[in-house]
Amino acid sequence: MAAAFAPRSGPVPAVDRAAGILLALGNGGGDASLSDLARLLRIHKSTAHGILTTLARHRFVDRDPSTRRYRLGPALAALGRAAVGRQDLGALARPHLAHLRRLSGETAALHLRDGAGSVILASEESPSQLKVAAPPGYRLPPDAGAVAKVLRAFGPAGAGRPSRLPAYTPRSVTDPARYRRELLRVRRAGVAFDDMEYLPGVRAVSAPVFRGTPGPDAEAIGALSIVGVGTRLPPAALRRLAGPLRDAAQALSAALAADGPAAGPARPAGTRSGGKGRARA
Repeated sequence: MAAAFAPRSGPVPAVDRAAGILLALGNGGGDASLSDLARLLRIHKSTAHGILTTLARHRFVDRDPSTRRYRLGPALAALGRAAVGRQDLGALARPHLAHLRRLSGETAALHLRDGAGSVILASEESPSQLKVAAPPGYRLPPDAGAVAKVLRAFGPAGAGRPSRLPAYTPRSVTDPARYRRELLRVRRAGVAFDDMEYLPGVRAVSAPVFRGTPGPDAEAIGALSIVGVGTRLPPAALRRLAGPLRDAAQALSAALAADGPAAGPARPAGTRSGGKGRARA
């Protein structure tokens, strides 16, 4: 699909200045006045004041009313904790992803709940030339395949009752009643399958990841998945991989609860080879 507009090149000046103010406050190790920041960034005080007012509105900076000096705000600390948490989760998942890739010969990925959909945090891609790519940062829509089934089945109240479902392929489940029955099966089995329902020629299996041992109403924070080319990954192979995948997801969940090193994955049962080309998840 051709782009509807040409993206602008280079930084956005206002965002660039806001980032400069935050970096200046961080590098200074304390607080700074409006005049200090305007002089440091070589911008007018009125411009600096407008940027600081906007940053303060979102709690990225705080202003001391008595000294009129600015310092970094609590919203940045929350974002920092979230970033570190994601990095830690990716590191904990890495040995499990590597094991699942070796076991299946296909791509293994960790998806995190991201708004209504999901985002890939970490992956180990198949060594085959023809494979499903899963680059970190790639986002999937709310009803995309096995990952969506897991996040809906183990999601907040109402998530498992979609009123409309898109037809990504001729195999997509578009009937809401049938989809809800599928989610009940996913919740009972602890694993979801995608039989070319999101991408033509691609099959996948996913299992939920929790922060610790899940209770009756626990919500999954993400999903571990094995996704591959359908000709190398028939339904019978998906069913054989479901148990090891579920075990890996449970081990990752336990490691998150302990906030320590992930338990080593089980010894791989073998690998599979592939062909040529490339497909994207």
